[in-house]
Amino acid sequence: MQKDINWEDEFESGGHKSDNKALLRFIHRVRANWYWFLLCGIMGFSGAFIYLRYTLPQYKIHAKLLVSDDKKGGSLLQNAALSELSGIMGAKSSVDNEVEVLKTADLMHEMVLAEKAYVSYFKPGTVHSVPVMQIPYQVAVETAPDSIQKANFFDIMDAERGFVQLQNPDTTLRVALDKPFFLPGTGTVKVSRGLGKRYPAERYGFSILPVRKVVEGLRGALTAEVTNKQVSTIDLTLQHTLPKTGEQFLRTLIDKYVERNLTDKNEIADSTLAFINARLEKVTEELAEVEDRISGYKKETRLADISQQSRILLEGAADFTRGLAEADGQLASLDIVSDYLKDRNRPRVVPSALLPQDATFSGLTGRYNDLILQRERMLLSNTENNPLVKNVDGQIAGLRQDMISNLANTRNQLEQTRRSQQQLASRFNGQLNEVPLIERGYIDLARLQQIKQAQYVFLQEKWEETAIGRTANVANSKVIDVPKAEELPFAPKKKMVYALGLLLGLALPLVTGYFRDLLNVRVRGVEDVQAATALPVLGVVAHSENEHPVVVTPGARSAIAEQFRAVRTNLEFSLNGGNTILFTSSMSNEGKSFIALNLAMSLALLDKKVLLMELDLRKPSITAKLGLPRELGFSHYIVRPELSIEDIIRPSGIHENVFLVQAGVLPPNPAELLVNKRAAQLFEQVKKQYDYVLMDTPPVGMVTDAQLLSRYSDLCLYLVRQGYTYKEQLHLPDDLVTQEKIKPIQLIVNDVRAKGGYYGKYGYGYGYGYGYGYYGQQPGKKKWWQIRKKA
Repeated sequence: MQKDINWEDEFESGGHKSDNKALLRFIHRVRANWYWFLLCGIMGFSGAFIYLRYTLPQYKIHAKLLVSDDKKGGSLLQNAALSELSGIMGAKSSVDNEVEVLKTADLMHEMVLAEKAYVSYFKPGTVHSVPVMQIPYQVAVETAPDSIQKANFFDIMDAERGFVQLQNPDTTLRVALDKPFFLPGTGTVKVSRGLGKRYPAERYGFSILPVRKVVEGLRGALTAEVTNKQVSTIDLTLQHTLPKTGEQFLRTLIDKYVERNLTDKNEIADSTLAFINARLEKVTEELAEVEDRISGYKKETRLADISQQSRILLEGAADFTRGLAEADGQLASLDIVSDYLKDRNRPRVVPSALLPQDATFSGLTGRYNDLILQRERMLLSNTENNPLVKNVDGQIAGLRQDMISNLANTRNQLEQTRRSQQQLASRFNGQLNEVPLIERGYIDLARLQQIKQAQYVFLQEKWEETAIGRTANVANSKVIDVPKAEELPFAPKKKMVYALGLLLGLALPLVTGYFRDLLNVRVRGVEDVQAATALPVLGVVAHSENEHPVVVTPGARSAIAEQFRAVRTNLEFSLNGGNTILFTSSMSNEGKSFIALNLAMSLALLDKKVLLMELDLRKPSITAKLGLPRELGFSHYIVRPELSIEDIIRPSGIHENVFLVQAGVLPPNPAELLVNKRAAQLFEQVKKQYDYVLMDTPPVGMVTDAQLLSRYSDLCLYLVRQGYTYKEQLHLPDDLVTQEKIKPIQLIVNDVRAKGGYYGKYGYGYGYGYGYGYYGQQPGKKKWWQIRKKA
């Protein structure tokens, strides 16, 4: 049943809209296009299934290391004595530093070379290849792996006995087993038949990638982090498509890290031992020479024993001599280390064990030795002109200068101490002047012997400490959780992929509809009209499938006939006692003649006399639509004064109460004819003779004829055709009203087609009968599986 309509509320300019109108429109559009959502949802779900079917799963391999960090505890050197001696070997490690070491490209490079990770195997598939750990063949790169320049992928198949065939889309090679061959961009390669288990008869393949590319890929897949700041543990995570291979890679990486750590410690210890051995050899020679001189002196002077006074003086002088000997030994060590540091041509590890127990210098020495070792490792795969090497060189130069300055300060302090000891020794020397000359000569030699003896003992002690420390060297880290892969892959996540595929599928119709609305430039319904203009909409006329221009007939109960009756009813409120209606639009083919004909027929059914005037003097169409012959018309009446109104008024042939004034002959000056005084007389008379006068005029957006005729009209009905009129043209009627060129104006939306919009199938727009059929009857409903046919 048709709802009662309050026209004042319905057509009030700027009237209030229902708050949920947009939501209802959206819901009805979704319901009307449910099959698209179903289809796209199935497509999205299928796409997710295909993605999961052909996407390689990724596994996470976890391991945990315990690192010796004095700040957090957890030292691996449990013996107190060994822990003290370990300080001789260099700087202390921290867990944060070790995390950065584990992430370095050099360490990953060593692992890739050890595991030959630049060679991988796969099974060719229809969509993509599936990686495997082993195949019935083994591929080895005989040349240096770092010389691999480009990636090569080959399917490998058996040929005749002792040969295999390597094939890819660009190349086919026939090579002998166990015999090296040259592969461009890779180097010398050898293919051998694998030993061990038997493999099914399937296709296999292998790939050889540049080492640098493999290193970067594995570095990106490796995560090293300290998850708990309270302990010195490092969590390692490696992502890989093969869990067993990933476990092996991570295990080898840890082994290389431990091996490198021990190598660094042993290198510092070996350098210190070599230096001490050289010094011991020289001091031993000097001590032997002094002892020979003492023996010769005694033999020459026949000195068996010194006097009691000489013994007392000697014992007193011995204390100061020992102090001088220690000072001389430390100064000699400072000079040697200083010479090491001043040699800029070849940076070497500094033997920190020979230096004074200075905490600042020990820290500088540890950092310096670490940088020297880092530089040597970088030079294995880079040149000295590499920016990274130059950066390390700059850091080494800065540390070297700081160490030289520290040594200079230490030397000044030692020299001051030595001068103090020398002053005390001079006091005893004055007393020794009273000793006989022979005894004095003996005392000088004995003093020199004590000095050399003190140096020898000092070096011997340091050698023993260093040797013990080297023997006690252990890695600063320990594996407390061996590499282990997770049972289930972490990617792709099936539930998330299915949900995302379904959501994307359901969103596709929404996005498509949004962009269609966004890019649409033509009027698609009453909503577009209301959004673009504040003028009232007098009525909505549906699309007509009838080929005859007149769809309103006596007794007709069709939807479109009911809509014209609604427009006829609304005219009673809009004319305000007038009877002359002007029809115009923005451009041609918007349905002015069709609306005028049927509205005239609808008014005639009320037993009203209606005059339909064909005033489009440029392109008349009503006469042709009605199939009438061309006779005298409006243009004849204006230019021929002898003609009367009765001479140009003809029956329309569609109803006895509908009459027609044809356009007549097409004049060269239609605008001038419309403002002729005879035209004013004509309109004055027909208004009196007929109940309604309907004027079909040219489009107002193209010529001024409608504006000229508006002076004779009481109401202008402006036609807007769905899917034809441009949205930009809707400002024309507003401008005409604002500028008072045509007033009043009301709109009629023509050729409306039901497309599952806001109001669904029944009662589109304002609901004036569209879809009613016969009053009181419900239209036939389609089954749920039937897709409606769009007009």
